[in-house]
Amino acid sequence: MILTRPRTGWLSLMLLTGLALHGAGGLQAQARPSAEPDVDQVLDLDTGTNGTVPATKGYNVSLNTTSQHDSSNGWSSLLTPDFAYRFNRHFSVDADIPIYIYIVPYVQTGTAAKPAYKYEEKNHAPGDAEINGRFETHHESLDYLLTATMGLPTGNRNYGLGAGQVTYSVNNHIEHSFDIFTPDIEVGVSDSSSLVSSVAKPYVAVGTLGNFQAGTVVDLPLHASFDAEAYEELPLTKTIIYSTTGKGKKKVTTATNEGAAEDNGFTTELDVPLNRHTVLTGFYNRSLRNKIDTAGFGITFLLKPAPVQRTEER
Repeated sequence: MILTRPRTGWLSLMLLTGLALHGAGGLQAQARPSAEPDVDQVLDLDTGTNGTVPATKGYNVSLNTTSQHDSSNGWSSLLTPDFAYRFNRHFSVDADIPIYIYIVPYVQTGTAAKPAYKYEEKNHAPGDAEINGRFETHHESLDYLLTATMGLPTGNRNYGLGAGQVTYSVNNHIEHSFDIFTPDIEVGVSDSSSLVSSVAKPYVAVGTLGNFQAGTVVDLPLHASFDAEAYEELPLTKTIIYSTTGKGKKKVTTATNEGAAEDNGFTTELDVPLNRHTVLTGFYNRSLRNKIDTAGFGITFLLKPAPVQRTEER
């Protein structure tokens, strides 16, 4: 298949880059405040430097644009708006919907009696929307985050972009910081693979899945961070696969079985803040079981960045 690079995705990326540069100039012109908010009164677990959940009580809005390439289906481009609200230091919610600005799914063009499939370019196709509720708490030895997610069937399952039903995920995240290192582990259960992975995969597996993850975040200079995680997604019941690709084990609307949805591998991510409102992200995912490589980059623009502690100028 001849792979075509996304076009409209680059337009979104250029727009956000312009916003980032404009925001950087505005920050340089601002005088430093004499006092900063008490950031110790809130937590921000597992939301990352590009997370939309605000650090203090109130709302936040973010917009993420991502271009990625996977070895089974080529290039795709996503635009994801997200709205979040923090009630207090323990509870917060957010909702988002991914929009595939460009993707080439493997779609059925024949009849039910004589099915035929071909790759067909799609634009502005939504994926499944998500609503997340979070509870987070801090202890001297460990930080804990519980995330409960409901997925809404807004994505087209015939394109491999949705589960075709309301789905759920419950995930437990535990971490502890040692100087620049923050090791973490995750254990959860869901009935949709799209609610588990941080990378858009070329398929959606629908059925009860157990998910496990372990790794560490490394703090880098200039407020950047590097995250490396190993993961396992294990089917606990029979599953159905809705896929964007006709290659490999993940077929379009594959018949149910217990093994096809299993996946394991590792994910790496580098977050580099361009300024307090904008974060540049690069990522790479390797699926060891399915032999799929996914790499890409994105830009996230935050309406309300997290407060930072700075030394008062005299």
